[in-house]
Amino acid sequence: MTFAGLETAALILGPRIVGATFLVAGAMKAVAPYGFSRHLASLGLIPQRFLPVAVTVTAAVEAGLGVALLTAADSSIVWPSTLALLFGLSALSWWGVRSGKATDCGCYGGYFRPSIQQSLGLNAVFAIMVSVPWLLGLGSATISGGQVASIFAATITAGMVAAWVQAFEARNGRPPFDLSPLKSNRRWRHGWAAGMTSGLSGETLVSFLGPECPHCRRWVRVLNAIDQSPQLPKVIGVTAASRQKLDQFVAEQGIRFPVALVSRSLVNRLTRAVPTTVLVEGGKIRKLWMGELPAEFFERFRTAFFPQVAQASTSAPHRPQPSSATDQDDHSRSGPEQREPGLSGGLPPP
Repeated sequence: MTFAGLETAALILGPRIVGATFLVAGAMKAVAPYGFSRHLASLGLIPQRFLPVAVTVTAAVEAGLGVALLTAADSSIVWPSTLALLFGLSALSWWGVRSGKATDCGCYGGYFRPSIQQSLGLNAVFAIMVSVPWLLGLGSATISGGQVASIFAATITAGMVAAWVQAFEARNGRPPFDLSPLKSNRRWRHGWAAGMTSGLSGETLVSFLGPECPHCRRWVRVLNAIDQSPQLPKVIGVTAASRQKLDQFVAEQGIRFPVALVSRSLVNRLTRAVPTTVLVEGGKIRKLWMGELPAEFFERFRTAFFPQVAQASTSAPHRPQPSSATDQDDHSRSGPEQREPGLSGGLPPP
């Protein structure tokens, strides 16, 4: 093959690379739409009741466009449409970060977390990979029946999967596919707390918080107390917010423990609600819960701060014990007997 032939092949390959990226992004949104839904909600442009429709349409369009690019369908329509979409997504991402409503583009479900500069640069590369062959007239202005069928199948499939997953979660309070790597007995990755856990030994409580979450504000009081006790684990907070919002959150709530800033897409990928807390020891997640303290950790808290009460409770064999904790695996809620004053983190409303 001549150099000119290689150059032409490389140019034709560009739109297919962009198409594969769109297809993967659409599939991520279809199978795990919760993170992208939370990202859209944070932007505040779409009313809450229309978020499921917006997620479904986005997943379907990205999957369909991805297949159109992969199959080299009518480039006179598909390529300029791709450029328009890339420009629109870039403008939306830039505005979201600039306004403080988002920390990244939210495009890849938290699996790939580019900064806004990296995201805009990547979109610019994608635009070049599509626009150069288009301007050189290397595409085809035709479309076959097979290409139409493939595009239609990808669009409908992605849309139906996204709609079904969201409907399943609305009915059952949990997604059908739990793709979060944040699970008990799994390896803890220091990058999930911006590296703040890398130098710590022993037990560490890592709590994912939201500055605007009222339950998190109550939970902070408990975390402050835990962090000050030598008998209890050290505490690291994790949040997705602007530096200004974090500083305000720390000042208003009197937070005494370190708080890491991470991307919103990462928090959306790892958690389904805030506050979510994990107990890390030896590089592994030993316990995970949303909201209230688990029963065994509740006892440790009471022993550390109220030893006489804990001893009296232990000596009374017929005294009711706190109910089991809320756990991410079954999403059950603790009974009212566990709700000691000041010890409830609470769960966000559905």
